Amino acid sequence: MTKMAKIVLTETETEICTLLNRVADHIRATTNEQLTLRIAGGWVRDKLLGLASHDIDIAVDHMSGFTLAQHVTSYMQLHSIATSSVGKINSNPSRSKHLETATTKVLGQFVDFVHLRSETYEEDSRIPQIEFGTPEEDARRRDITINALFYNLQTREVEDFTGRGLKDLEEGVVRTPMDAEQTFKDDPLRVLRVLRFASRFGYEIEKETARAMEREVVRSELERKISRERVGVEVEKMAEGERPVLAIQLILKFGLYECVFRAPSRETWADDVDVDAMAAESVTRCTLKMLDEASLHALIPSQYSVTLHDRRILILASYVYPFHAAVAADRKRNASVALLVVRDGLKLPTNDADSIAAVHMLVPRITAMAALCCAGPVERNTLGHLIRDAGARWIVATVFAAAVQLHKGVSTDQVVATFSAFIRAVKEAELEDAFKLKHIVNGRDVATLLGCRTGPGIKPVLDRIMDWQLAHPRGTHDECREFIIEEIAPHMPL
Repeated sequence: MTKMAKIVLTETETEICTLLNRVADHIRATTNEQLTLRIAGGWVRDKLLGLASHDIDIAVDHMSGFTLAQHVTSYMQLHSIATSSVGKINSNPSRSKHLETATTKVLGQFVDFVHLRSETYEEDSRIPQIEFGTPEEDARRRDITINALFYNLQTREVEDFTGRGLKDLEEGVVRTPMDAEQTFKDDPLRVLRVLRFASRFGYEIEKETARAMEREVVRSELERKISRERVGVEVEKMAEGERPVLAIQLILKFGLYECVFRAPSRETWADDVDVDAMAAESVTRCTLKMLDEASLHALIPSQYSVTLHDRRILILASYVYPFHAAVAADRKRNASVALLVVRDGLKLPTNDADSIAAVHMLVPRITAMAALCCAGPVERNTLGHLIRDAGARWIVATVFAAAVQLHKGVSTDQVVATFSAFIRAVKEAELEDAFKLKHIVNGRDVATLLGCRTGPGIKPVLDRIMDWQLAHPRGTHDECREFIIEEIAPHMPL
């Protein structure tokens, strides 16, 4: 044991462990089942690193997790302790849930229950055959050694059945518990998990593990076996992590960009656009720099401050920036390849894909408008139309446009000055919420004034009315009607 192998429990954790030990004692006394309860995986790792964790997974031998959870609930009811129902999360191999899990609240905190297991794989599948296993077998089948540690509830000690987990945690190393190539061939998802944890903690990937990740057979298995949903889950977690630049660096280093960010067949592309994968790292780095640029963010209206969700969208937009100029056929129409990569290649929500494609598309318009604002006054209606087209994402798109200019070699000072001028112009013109602006004279009233029918044909008229409203922010309903009668009606076809 190293000095690092000491876990300090919170008051709640102590109470949970004590209660679960009493449940185990009760089971032993009433059934003669000599079971041992352990907390497994990420909670142990994080606690040893001094990080808070609420992700308690109880691993039990000689019993299913669901049966143990029922015992826990029964014991709490017997002792008048508040309980909740036991939920069963069925195995779902396509989403990397190979084992049935039970979950219930213990002293107000959700706790998951699973049984220790061993795994064997068929050659052509990443879905294992699962059997009850020993702690050693359970530890060896895990993705990396630092995730294979246990905390024994009875002895209150950390157990390292791989013999390497504690040392790797202390030295900042990511390695597989068993032969790396076979580990990855069994379940290629582990390749992405190695990248995610290496980037999350800033750890070094052990040499043999890295060599295995570079082998063509491993890349081929990753491409062949792994579901796109699982790729998306891992990429999302990398984007939301503390080191998204390191994550994309590692994806590029191991030649996995095209596999991870799978694009539609080139045969469907409208043009032969060059995809510079390395731009993903540069744009991600520049995006983070702009997110940290205090002078720029000081100008952002408080209601549009960049949220964690916005940050996630910005990082994902950076990751797929190499596809920003490409268009491909999609369901009888053309769509941004970046949108298709996010929607189909990563299986992320359509709203995310739409937001990322919109942010990419707005970059040249916002950049051009920012340059105009930096050079001098810009007409209010011109500025307003851009904000209306951008919608609520105009600030996110502005931050991204600034990052792209930084990526293209423009100095930080110039980028900040240019895009600060744009944000100031929007605020001074009171256009922050321009996308919420409604027509001061509605379509039905416009049709009455012009003696025409409502419908799609009236849209150009409504566009002119909105242009007038943006140019005349204090304009009244009557003044707008006068504009329609004097400026629009005479030019309407009879």
